[in-house]
Amino acid sequence: MKIRSRKFEGRCARHKRYNPAVDGIHAIRGGCPRCMLLYEIWDTSLQLNKLIRRFDPKYDDLQKPEPIVPAADPRQLSLIAE
Repeated sequence: MKIRSRKFEGRCARHKRYNPAVDGIHAIRGGCPRCMLLYEIWDTSLQLNKLIRRFDPKYDDLQKPEPIVPAADPRQLSLIAE
């Protein structure tokens, strides 16, 4: 199942500087419905991350997987070996 491969770049057309992660729900002016949706999307993403970590505590989404470096191919000739 693939869930977290989608990146979301959303802004309110009226309140372009509103950032739910920094400003929170109390910074929404006049009950703007677009800002409320942005806050709900951000809050739901936090809840999703908590559920994923509870399902698999060993899962670390902050650490990138290390690339697999293949061992030297024995068929490759070395220029510095004797």
